[in-house]
This record gives sequence, structure tokens and C-alpha cells, in this order.
Amino acid sequence: MSEYSVQILIFDNGERYPILIGSDEMPHFYTTLWVTTKLRSKGKAEQTISNKLNHVKWFFSWQEKEQRDLYKEFQREEFLSEEDIENIKSYLAIDIQQLNDNSKKRNTGRNKVISIADTPKLIDATPSVGRNHHYNRMTSVIEYLTFIAKLAIKQIANSKLNKRIEKMEKEFKAARPKGKGRNVLDDTNSKTLPDGLVKEFMEVAHYNNPQNPFQKKDGRFRNYLMFLLMERHGIRSGELLSIKLTNITLHGSKKSFWVKRTHDDIHDPRKKQRVAKTRERMLRISDKTAEILDEYIRDYRAKTPNSKKHPYLFVVHRKGATQGQPLSGSTFDNTIVPAMKAVDEKFADIHPHYFRHNWNEAYSEKVDVNNELAATGVEGYTHIDSGKEAKMRKHQMGHSSEKSGNIYNQRHVTKKANELSLMEQEELDKKAAEVRHGDNNE
Repeated sequence: MSEYSVQILIFDNGERYPILIGSDEMPHFYTTLWVTTKLRSKGKAEQTISNKLNHVKWFFSWQEKEQRDLYKEFQREEFLSEEDIENIKSYLAIDIQQLNDNSKKRNTGRNKVISIADTPKLIDATPSVGRNHHYNRMTSVIEYLTFIAKLAIKQIANSKLNKRIEKMEKEFKAARPKGKGRNVLDDTNSKTLPDGLVKEFMEVAHYNNPQNPFQKKDGRFRNYLMFLLMERHGIRSGELLSIKLTNITLHGSKKSFWVKRTHDDIHDPRKKQRVAKTRERMLRISDKTAEILDEYIRDYRAKTPNSKKHPYLFVVHRKGATQGQPLSGSTFDNTIVPAMKAVDEKFADIHPHYFRHNWNEAYSEKVDVNNELAATGVEGYTHIDSGKEAKMRKHQMGHSSEKSGNIYNQRHVTKKANELSLMEQEELDKKAAEVRHGDNNE
């Protein structure tokens, strides 16, 4: 079976160019043409293109498993049938990572390689990816198939053939899982963690805490600062790792840092850039946070070899080929976060994006307290209406629309609704008990 991998080329101007490379070290011709003429020309971000290539790579395993060559079939004017679409849909739903993990557990002690070509058809026991992931896979695949279908019939194209391709595209898109939406929380993001758990996590993450799992002081200090910025400001991990020294103000009355878009930065040696997905914005920081930032820059970053070759705040401190380079997203996600979660099993459900949700819930609670104080006439507090609250949240989150904040406010609304419902239930139980007590006295 042919094996493909997504690799990133870095051009002289800093542009990251994802490409699908075969086991023969040659680029896959049609996907490269697709990326160049369709995705890259439309300004798609590197991460988006990489995701789409990974989706198509997964589709190639179906094509090989079924011993099909759709490009040649399209050349013969043979387009996807309803059965083909359902077959591909089922295959694209399989979670190969979990399937392989399960197979390894069943074959403990064996050196067995699991091939995606041997993946069983989707049945109840087969692990599947989430609805949104499945939807995105199918979207990428039909975009690619529509592209090569038009390419395959280019020499004989006519209105009849174009309509058949349009029909195939429409039917494939209609087969995607229903209910896909950006403002739908998945189980991970919507999970409400126990009160005080984030505070406890931050205490363990502190560089002086004996439970901190990291050995070196520079790494402990850096990691604590990263979690602190996420907890205090609700920024994404991509925004965190794209902070530059040149965008930080640590002295004076306006201590702050800027979240900037750093896509295709020639000064960033990371092939897989972590970049801001939201709008650029300036975020104010407290005096204490400014002190910690200043200490990290002065006492740890500045003393790390090679760190002066780029402007990124967070760097690799461990000795080796990457020492001093910007910290990678994979190190943050796959090393730092798991090490912290492993300290205590109750930290298992904490993940980087949860800090963003946690900040929003805390923000909503602060607005509630402010409005309660304003309502009682406490000096210095004025009522914050829903419109102003949405605008403030929009700025802090970097959203382009005030509606984008609804997904983050959902947990707070749910929590308040549950509290109110519980209060009403307890009140009803109390009244029922009073009635029963009265009846007994009679």
C-alpha cells in the first residue's frame, strides 16, 4: 500500500506550503495541483490546508482498499453512485487512531503493525470520529473529488457532464452528518469542572510547588507563565505561542501585550506555526503578571542560547538542536499539558481550550456581581447591559462578531438555569413538607 504524509515546505518569504508526499519522496500530483490552484489561491491558512490534505489522505486509503482509481473512472465518465457515497461516508467516519490503540491493547506484547487498508467496515463496535470531524472530512474529500472530476473531463467537457459532476457534488454534500455547527459545544468543551479545580491546577503549576512535574527551573517558570496567561486572559494556545517580545509592554501605566497574527513569519523557524485564529487585539495585564513576564524574559529567556535569533516569547530551554527556538505546539500539547494532567487524575478533563471557556464563565460571573452592586447603589459601579457585555467579550476574545461569544456564555447560562431550577425545587419540597406536617397534626 502507498503511504502518504503531510509535510510543510517553507518558502523564502516565510510562507508555509503543505504538501502530500508519497513513500517514494515525490509529491502527490493531483493534490499538489489542487492546493496550488484552489486552496492556496483562495488564501487558505496552512493549518486548514494541512487538515484537508490529511482528510484526503484518509480517503486514499479507502480508494486503495477498494482497488479503485476515481480519476480514471471520471475520465470514463463514471461518477460516484449513491452506494459509493455511503461507502465512503462510512469509511471517513472511522477513528483510525482509537482503532489502532484498541488493537494494540488486544495485542499487547506483539510487534504488530496496523494497516489502515485492513480497517474493517464501520459497525457499532468500530470507534468513530465526532460529527464535526466527520463533516469536515467529507467536505474536504468532495472538494478534492469535484476538482479532479472536472480535470479528468477537461478535454471533453460539456454541459451534460458538468451537470453530472454538480449532481455528484450535491448528493455527497447532502450525505454529510446533519447538525454540524460552529456554536455547538462538544462533550469536552461543555463539561463543567468542579468549582476551584482550575485554581488548584494553577497552584500545582506554580514553579515553586513541589508537586510541579517539571525538573528544571527555567521550564517550570515558563510553563507556569503560559498557563497563567491562558487562565487570566482566555487566549488560545496558538495565540499564546505567537506572542512576541516586540508586542509586550511591561512598564508604565499601560502594561499589556498584543495578540498578533503571525502567519508565514520569516523569523519563525517552526514548520507548524501556532498562530492566532482571531482578530488582533491589545490585552491589559496586571502589575503582578508584568513582573512575572519580566522575570522570565530577563532571568530565563535571555540566558538561553539562540533565543536572540527570533522575537518569540516562549522558547525551548532544554539543551539540544532546538534550544532557544520558539516552543512548538506539539511540545505544549503532547508533553507539557499531559505532564500536568498526570499529576492528579482529577486534572484529566482540563485541556488548553478549557481555560478559554473558564475565563468566559468567570467574566459572566463578574458582570453579574457588578450589576448586583450597581442595583444596590454602591458607588463606582454602573449597570452593564447585555449589549455592552457582548462588545467587551468580543474584544477580549478577538471575535469578529458579538454572536461568537454565545458558545462561551452557554455554560454560564446553563449553570444559572440549573441553580434557579434547584432553588425552585427545594422551595417546592419545603412547601410540600409543610403541608404533610400540617396534615399529620390534624
